[in-house]
Amino acid sequence: MKLLSFSGKACTVFLLILAFSIDNADAVVGGGQQSSSGTAKVTANVPQFIVLHYYSNLTLNFETPTSEALDQGDNTMAVSWEGAASGDELSTASLMDAKLELDGTKTTVKMPNVWAVRGFSKSGNAEVTVTIPSGGDELSNGESKIGMSNVKVNDGENSGSSIKANLGGIAKSSATFGGIELDLDFSETSRSGSHAGGQYTITASTI
Repeated sequence: MKLLSFSGKACTVFLLILAFSIDNADAVVGGGQQSSSGTAKVTANVPQFIVLHYYSNLTLNFETPTSEALDQGDNTMAVSWEGAASGDELSTASLMDAKLELDGTKTTVKMPNVWAVRGFSKSGNAEVTVTIPSGGDELSNGESKIGMSNVKVNDGENSGSSIKANLGGIAKSSATFGGIELDLDFSETSRSGSHAGGQYTITASTI
């Protein structure tokens, strides 16, 4: 076996090459991780959007009242030999109160939760209005008629022909529910059965 030996400049050059190789290997293998980061700003433009839920047909089935016979008390009438009778007669003022009684000829019908709104607007609210279109203020059955007037929307707190309602977002669970109130006039009603033709228009607008 021969031993290699170096001397002088040759030995120096060999050692420099060896040292460079070791240092370069450390830089590749154990030099650590490098990283850089940046922050991105995110903007979401949400459009105005509104969903109105409503019933397109409403049938109001009035309950059947109990038939009554009201004893108005005693009465004495004078009768002539010709058959004519006179004395106290029943009048509007003398009629006894019955279970079925209206204030005049009108009754106010309150229908809860017949519409709902949800969506997005600049204020987070919507304006809900109700109107009676031309010809929609009368329900009829031949010559028998029921007048419809004074239609209002309500949300449990506010009531009127127009109210401001909270939209609450697009989720169905956050929708705002509301009702309708209207007056029905029975002064020209003479028949039982279905009276049709009444209409109201409900509108929800972003505000």
